[in-house]
Amino acid sequence: MKHTISVFVSGAKRLKDHRMQLKVLANDMNGEFRKKGYNIILNMYSYMNLGDDQREYDDFIKHKSDIVLFIIEDIMGEKTRNEFLVASEAYKKSGSPKVYVFLKEFKQRTSEIQAIEDLVNSNSDFYYVEYTNIEDLVFKVRKRLQQDVLERVDKLNASPKKVVFKYKLWALVMTAACILMAAIGLYSRYHQSQSVILLFAGGGSATNCLKTNYKDVGDVYQYENAISIGLPTSISWSLISGEILHHHAKKSDRVQLPFFPICLSAKEAKESDFLKLTDRDQFVKKGSVLSLKIGYDCLKVYVKKSMDNELVNGRDTISSSDLAKLIRLSMDNGYEIFSTQEGSGTLLSYREILSPFNIDISKNSMGDTLQWFSQTTSSSIIRKKEAPYLILGSEYYVANEVFEEGDCRGIIIKNKEGKVEKKAIYLYFAGYYHGQEGQTFWIPDEMVDFLKKMNPKFGDVIKNNLIPRKNEMVIVPIDNLVNMNSGKDDE
Repeated sequence: MKHTISVFVSGAKRLKDHRMQLKVLANDMNGEFRKKGYNIILNMYSYMNLGDDQREYDDFIKHKSDIVLFIIEDIMGEKTRNEFLVASEAYKKSGSPKVYVFLKEFKQRTSEIQAIEDLVNSNSDFYYVEYTNIEDLVFKVRKRLQQDVLERVDKLNASPKKVVFKYKLWALVMTAACILMAAIGLYSRYHQSQSVILLFAGGGSATNCLKTNYKDVGDVYQYENAISIGLPTSISWSLISGEILHHHAKKSDRVQLPFFPICLSAKEAKESDFLKLTDRDQFVKKGSVLSLKIGYDCLKVYVKKSMDNELVNGRDTISSSDLAKLIRLSMDNGYEIFSTQEGSGTLLSYREILSPFNIDISKNSMGDTLQWFSQTTSSSIIRKKEAPYLILGSEYYVANEVFEEGDCRGIIIKNKEGKVEKKAIYLYFAGYYHGQEGQTFWIPDEMVDFLKKMNPKFGDVIKNNLIPRKNEMVIVPIDNLVNMNSGKDDE
């Protein structure tokens, strides 16, 4: 079955050549989709398809468009402005259509340009980028649409067979962890007592935040009766999804594993992040993901101290727009850019703040310029070219050796409002529905003890391993149970 993505192109009628080139682009992309086996067709519409009735345009935008592209030169006409408001209102109500604004690069900021930017910035979910000419416009539209199509393909590929594969993959990961535990003697020791072993999975910045701010917990790599695995955030989320489904599977289908996964993440999760294995209705019948905000980290770019550049010289902070310029400059000069690994919360945060500037931190777009790093990466690897470099890290996460040697310094990143670009640190774990009507969540003793070490007041509100359940959400915050403000950075 073919799935269509309907794209409406809005803008001044005089931009006929732009529309024709985008129509050709859609045809080219559909040919690429066929070759790759994607069951997707991209349909491009404009006033040229729909006639001269403005009401028909508005109806198409509200009810039939998946994406609306606004192509703007130096002014936004009244009709285009009204179409933008129609699309904006529809998005607020239903989450569709997505709105992408392409504004021709300007030499002088006029009041009209400022008005356009203010209108676009009224919704932070809208994509906005400048273009120089028709060729540049086509290139940037292609790149944006390709990302949408890949996201759509990923959702369509979540077939029953794929779900079974992902479920088996989760079981293999957990089995591998079991083998590791057996090797160090913990599995046999705690299997006999039926105790649960906490499995900490997640990124280094979240782990370091927990260690710094919760002294009674300390380093999870040293936590008693637990195992810690450094995993990208996206994989850690999958472990929790699998645990909720696995815990409620038929006993004959279960591999008996004494692990309870806890995800430490520098990225706030969405419902869809936990629904890779099943749909929402099936998921919430079995449990929810309980979330706890445990602190904040701030994004920090680390630069080689000898880097001579006006964007960084003598500065302790840098705006997201200047960071984008610095990355482009580094790429042009062949400097290496180091990032946390694919799927990590820190990398996802960088992608968010840089996407408005059309910078994609990925191997596909940056090639060998982009290198992965961890906090244990040797300074000899970072400094191997004896040239300037960038490390896209955070306050809690950097390549420790090169930083301790004094070869680089950190610059705090600020957003467009001039505020420090903070990212919240979260702890996620499974809560199993308990009781005939599922009015509470059940969690194991070991998880209760861990929460009490974070804040003793959890012992007053969690009775008999039960946490009150007030709704059927996929993600249920439990911050309101106790006051978690214990000296950590607040917003």
